[in-house]
Amino acid sequence: MRSRARSEAWLARIAALSLALALAAAYAVLASSEPRRALAAFFIGPFSSPYTFFALLENAGPLLVCALGAAIAFRSGAFNLGGEGQAAVGCLASALVLRALGPSPSLEPGLALPLALLGAAAAGAALASLSAFAESWSGAEILLTTFLLSQAALITVDWAIGGPFRDLGSNLLAMAPLPGQYRLPRLAPPSPLSLGAALALGLALAASLFVGRTRLGYELSLYGRGPGFARASGLGKALGSGALILSGALSGLAGGLLVLGQAGRAVEGMTGGVGWNGLAAALIANNAPLAAIPSALFLSWLDAGARQASIVSDLSPDASTVMKAVALLLITARYLPGIGTWRKRRLARGRTGQGAGQ
Repeated sequence: MRSRARSEAWLARIAALSLALALAAAYAVLASSEPRRALAAFFIGPFSSPYTFFALLENAGPLLVCALGAAIAFRSGAFNLGGEGQAAVGCLASALVLRALGPSPSLEPGLALPLALLGAAAAGAALASLSAFAESWSGAEILLTTFLLSQAALITVDWAIGGPFRDLGSNLLAMAPLPGQYRLPRLAPPSPLSLGAALALGLALAASLFVGRTRLGYELSLYGRGPGFARASGLGKALGSGALILSGALSGLAGGLLVLGQAGRAVEGMTGGVGWNGLAAALIANNAPLAAIPSALFLSWLDAGARQASIVSDLSPDASTVMKAVALLLITARYLPGIGTWRKRRLARGRTGQGAGQ
């Protein structure tokens, strides 16, 4: 019964994504005066060359890590809406760690890169811990505090990058570029695909094992489904706070991947919605770490397709935002009307059959 319900849930998600793609095509036709070129660029452009495909994979890496953070928080019942700010402080922290090492590398990259990524994760965890502390101390809503602290962090990080830490020799609102030794190794040069994408994939596998095969992962899910029952079973509130802090650490790590990967420097506004996209990917995946992989790839494809279409046609680059909103709306609606009616009829038939059998 459980496997059948799971299959039906995924059928509903696939149907919703298919409908979202159909609506995306309709939007491109209506919004562009060159619909044929726009559609070809949107759907085929990201796969038209190895470079564009590898760029899609690279962009999906930080998004996937943010999705894992959101999924772990949601599974524990904590609604972390601060992923964007946590990623931003991770960007700044990783750049500052490497800046502290000086312009010429004073450490081997094998030590410097993990230090920078640890600094990014620690910064994201520290920001999330403020919400965890506020919730345990005064009962403040995590949903509200994570959002407000995230907005404050975004403003502060942009000020720091564009102000005291800005590279005055550049026209960009950015910090100085990182030395080549402090960049994540490229997996398929000259494309931007770096080791960060492989790291994100490894984290997804580790998160799946954590939530599905460990006692702590089971307790985390139990706490999210029924906090009262979990507390009566001896599970403390610290479990939910720990999940929120881990979620912040993953979002901060995603920010570090942005800096050490394709960008190679901290740039004002460089998170570009990665936290919110990660939130959407987690919802599409129903908080399943392995399912977050195709979800992140799907959203990365929408972004890449919209960029390609805006280059070769007059379709707005913001088209991906509309398409992602439609996809998220359909997915989180739980079911499409037709599928919902079909499921109700099947359940009713099952009950009728059970009654007749008795």
